Amino acid sequence: MKHDLIVSHKNLMLLYKGNQIFAGQLSPKIPPVVLDVLDIFLIAFLSTPKTFTELEECFLKRVPFISENSDVNAWLKNRVDFMLQANALVLAENHDSRKLNQSNLVDELIRCDDSFISDSLNSKIEENRFHLDRNFALLPCDNGYKLWSAKSHQYCFLTPLQVALLVTFVREKELQNVKAIFEKIYKPAELYKFLEFLVKHGLILPDYDQPKVLTGNDQKITNTLEVANSKTDSWQAVSADGRIPIYFVPHMENHFPLALGMLFTAIESFEGGRLLDAYLPVPITYMTPEDFLSGPYKKFGKGVWLFSNYMWSLDINLKISQLVKQHDTQNITIHGGPSTPNYENKSQEFFRDNESVDISIHNEGEVTICEVLANLNSETGGLIIKEDSLKTVAGISFRSVVDALTVVRTEKRDRLKEPDSIPSPYNSGVFDNYTGEVEAAIIESNRGCPFGCTFCDWGSATNQKVRKFELERVKNEIDWIAERKVRVLWIADANFGMYDRDIELAKHIVQTKIRVGFPVEVVVNYTKNSTWRLAEIIKIFNQGGIISQGVISIQTTDTQTLEVINRKNIKTSKYDELSEVFQKQNLPLSTDLMIGLPGATLTSFKIDLQRYFDKDVSVKAYPTQLLPNSPMADPDYISQYAIETDGEGYLISTSSYTNRELLEMKELYKFFTISDGYSVLRYLLRFLQWDYGIKALDFLTRLQQFLKKEPTKYPRLNFCFRFFDVDKCVPGGWRLFYSEVESYISDNYPNVDNKSLKCVISVSELQMPEESREYPKTIPLDFDFSDYFNNRMNGIERRLVDYSPAIFTVEDPDNASKIDLEAMQYDSHQFFWELHSSVSRAKSFVN
Repeated sequence: MKHDLIVSHKNLMLLYKGNQIFAGQLSPKIPPVVLDVLDIFLIAFLSTPKTFTELEECFLKRVPFISENSDVNAWLKNRVDFMLQANALVLAENHDSRKLNQSNLVDELIRCDDSFISDSLNSKIEENRFHLDRNFALLPCDNGYKLWSAKSHQYCFLTPLQVALLVTFVREKELQNVKAIFEKIYKPAELYKFLEFLVKHGLILPDYDQPKVLTGNDQKITNTLEVANSKTDSWQAVSADGRIPIYFVPHMENHFPLALGMLFTAIESFEGGRLLDAYLPVPITYMTPEDFLSGPYKKFGKGVWLFSNYMWSLDINLKISQLVKQHDTQNITIHGGPSTPNYENKSQEFFRDNESVDISIHNEGEVTICEVLANLNSETGGLIIKEDSLKTVAGISFRSVVDALTVVRTEKRDRLKEPDSIPSPYNSGVFDNYTGEVEAAIIESNRGCPFGCTFCDWGSATNQKVRKFELERVKNEIDWIAERKVRVLWIADANFGMYDRDIELAKHIVQTKIRVGFPVEVVVNYTKNSTWRLAEIIKIFNQGGIISQGVISIQTTDTQTLEVINRKNIKTSKYDELSEVFQKQNLPLSTDLMIGLPGATLTSFKIDLQRYFDKDVSVKAYPTQLLPNSPMADPDYISQYAIETDGEGYLISTSSYTNRELLEMKELYKFFTISDGYSVLRYLLRFLQWDYGIKALDFLTRLQQFLKKEPTKYPRLNFCFRFFDVDKCVPGGWRLFYSEVESYISDNYPNVDNKSLKCVISVSELQMPEESREYPKTIPLDFDFSDYFNNRMNGIERRLVDYSPAIFTVEDPDNASKIDLEAMQYDSHQFFWELHSSVSRAKSFVN
């Protein structure tokens, strides 16, 4: 090795994650190598081939961290051997020359020159904390590194020593700490000059209170009401008085548990409160299972435990249920909710697999739970299940006391005809002392759904009459929630917008926000067959500063699949009407699709995506899950369509598609979401389709296949489509990414005009948020892309090359470039990512 020429790999770059710097190639086959400070010099010196002897001389002469007594030769030998094995370094004779002549580029790079000398730092700089850009990547070149500056739109050249200082900001945020580390190496004037250079070009960025997208603006909150005195005492203030305690078990801290609250008020009000003679409903509050047992349970003792099971709560509820039964078998556990199986065979399996379950409640539980409690026999302070008594209660299954392997099932219960007969837990004060960081509150303005889609189980009330709660009750609930500054309001109706009164509720929500500043966001499930009401509601929300959007719950447009899932009665034409209404009013609109419905195919899924791409409607697609009480879970239906599921109930194959085809659908949707949802290729896809007839889904399918076969040819392009859905960074910045996109299109679609392609590339790059860039930002274009895009959206067919030069501007009023990626919107079909411009999609209000 001593006389071999060694060089760093041509695709090597320095990246960071967490508190570490590492060398990587963006290759799925080559793992990254964690670096220490001396490795920075090693890789830089080997940006041009050197022998081991030459490399050792560089270290001895040019690395200030080397002490006179250091055994440089031994360290270098071990480290070079390791780096060769890791493919970070290679033997020069086995290595292709670099694609870019890096030495020729060095003179074009911005350097930290000697044009100014600082004796101190700008006071504003001195006071800030700093971090590295999320798109950080250092590229070795000519005994140093180049680093893209989105702020200056040019590369900066850094020496290895400067890089050693720069990467200190991975761990250290305070300038004082960084200065202390390097004060023995840099003269003060040199150190201050370089730090100011880093700030000037956006290579380090001041820490900011990263805005969580769409939070409430405290400046807009007026006349906030004081919370009324609590009606319901907390459990600590309630005395153990010999009555049998009823424990309500919330599963999520950040929601008021509406279902449990309805059970609470039902029990309190049942037959004038007669259950309260024997039972003590323990006030509802969130706590961990350990705190539950050491707190309320320790105080009140064994009793009745109520669990409301959903997909997201079933596992934890069953664990708590098992825990309390292990503690004392005389505890009685009652499970209800949508994920408690109703079909007889699945109900039997549920009891068989979960020995801690005593009773399950099917469908609505408010009246049922009261009758169950009234028929449980209390003797000497204990609870005993009497079969003869419980058999008279409709709508339950329970474990036989005679034979634990036998499950008794009672007759079906009719739905609640008067939902207002159950008092509101919000208006009754049930949640007044609920503890926890509450982010969202759920309300119902009605119950039931007139449609019978096989995949759905809307409170086990699908294909049934809708029954409404009294309007003033719902308005009062909204007021109660808003006055407690709960950010997100979730309206749990199956078809919000079906009735005129829903418009009135939308207006009330906006008026409430104006009055107290909340709610900030409204999450709803909009009606399927309405157009004008939905558009009017979204308009009201949008003008009132409420985050919401129109959502078309279409699931699929494929006629065969619609027949299979019993959704043929919902007219696709209604969606097209709605789309036109929203576009004319410039209101945000998206659609729900489902991946892997019975009857669907890979081809039909592509057609669905292409249809909504053509209409410029955002798409959110969900994998199909077999809900335990849905029509799709019927054993006959499962058999008819050969439905196979995984351990969590998600469909993995049916008679219409294989598991491999399902994985292809999911991968294609991932590509589609990154490209169109986040707008990474939104403009390029439309340009190629409009001017060259290349269908968007055909382009994405071909790109998907190409990156599988050649993952290293365009490393940033491959990296983006592998990781962007979970880690929204592009190492080296968007400039390098779009350079690869341009090369890919030129290589694979040679008839595309190069000048117009560069125009669209420039627009695409500018629409992507960059932390260091200052906004608004304007650039010149060879063609008026704004007029071109908007004319094409309105059906005016004219090629981009036929337009005159123009300027193009983007703005960032929502601070998307400084977004906290860990604190995205609560639940949204909108992608708050691309910046605002004359061609960006309509968005609802963003603070």
